[in-house]
Amino acid sequence: MSGPEFPPPPPVDEPVDGAAAEGKGSMLLGVVIGLVATVIGSFSPFIPSSSGYGFFAGLGLLPIVLVAGIGFTINRSTRQIGAGVLLGFAVGLVVSAGTCLVLLSNADFG
Repeated sequence: MSGPEFPPPPPVDEPVDGAAAEGKGSMLLGVVIGLVATVIGSFSPFIPSSSGYGFFAGLGLLPIVLVAGIGFTINRSTRQIGAGVLLGFAVGLVVSAGTCLVLLSNADFG
């Protein structure tokens, strides 16, 4: 008892030479940009500001980094940078949360 015959799979396009290596520096650049922007945005409420807008301006940076990462990822030529920004954003949130946890656990509120 044999089942129906399935057609062969379609041919797979061969990658162009150097396509995999193209953009490794772009990915690293995106990670650095995303990480630095996220950490600055996360800790901006602690930076004293004479105008008083530092709290909200820094927290507004976080959604901007996220939207910029998605925007870069949509475009084919900047996809590596966009993926790096999103990766840096995620790592930055983990680093910021861990640092905040350490600061709060060592604080004396009494």
